[in-house]
Amino acid sequence: MNLKQIITAKNSGFRTQSIEVKEWGVNVIVREPLHTDFYRYIKTIEQLKEDKNLSEHDKDEGSIKAEVILFASILIDDNGDCLFNASDDKDMEALISCYGPIHTRIVNKSIELIDLKNDPIKEAKKK
Repeated sequence: MNLKQIITAKNSGFRTQSIEVKEWGVNVIVREPLHTDFYRYIKTIEQLKEDKNLSEHDKDEGSIKAEVILFASILIDDNGDCLFNASDDKDMEALISCYGPIHTRIVNKSIELIDLKNDPIKEAKKK
């Protein structure tokens, strides 16, 4: 394989990791979130927190929906294809209906692959 093929191979621009999910009895593969997906997730969470017109319940539901979309973008199969389609309402409804702490731990493992500092904005200002 030449350098061009390596660089353009599926998921070559992402760190990936296999994670054991004991509760499910399987290993899953996650990739780090695309920066635009991660940014959209963070902005959605910030907007929900700041919206004084929403109830806490509505904020919680909005947070779960935002995280489900991120989850759909980071969980991949052995071929490197996403298992869920964030544009497919049925996929998203199925995930939302069963979403729980295990899913959140999987998302967190994916976010760890980005290798952010505790406060990346403050770190950037120091430099």
